Amino acid sequence: MKIPLFAVVVPFSLAACTGTSAPDAFPASSAIDPALGIWDTHYHPVVVNYTHREPVEPENWRRL
Repeated sequence: MKIPLFAVVVPFSLAACTGTSAPDAFPASSAIDPALGIWDTHYHPVVVNYTHREPVEPENWRRL
């Protein structure tokens, strides 16, 4: 009982002592910064190159 508990407690206690810094939670630029500019938001249709196709009967593949 003591060894599994020791195997769990020691890594957590050592991890608490490490000197890592927290990750940067906020980006370096602000959302209200006018120097960033505006992204291109023009409309892109979803079905630009659509061609209507009808089902056909199977043909002899040797003639094709």
